[in-house]
Amino acid sequence: MQKSIAKWIDFLYGPFFRVAGFFYRVYTANRARVEAIKSNAKVSAFLKLLAVLVFVGWILTWFFASEESRTRLVDDVKQSIGLSD
Repeated sequence: MQKSIAKWIDFLYGPFFRVAGFFYRVYTANRARVEAIKSNAKVSAFLKLLAVLVFVGWILTWFFASEESRTRLVDDVKQSIGLSD
């Protein structure tokens, strides 16, 4: 009787746990790859520089935009990050 219940549990819930395990293994492998890339000093410095350049580009865009465009840009950014009223 006990084996029959175990078979049913494996039949009903086994595929779910196998799929969850697959995605967990893929996630951990990708996290390991990202950590390996981030640990490389040159790649890390490049990503930081890229982030700063994008930030400076957005500030320059906002600085040289008209007042109407500034308001629209600020509203769009607020909406994209979930701060809209």
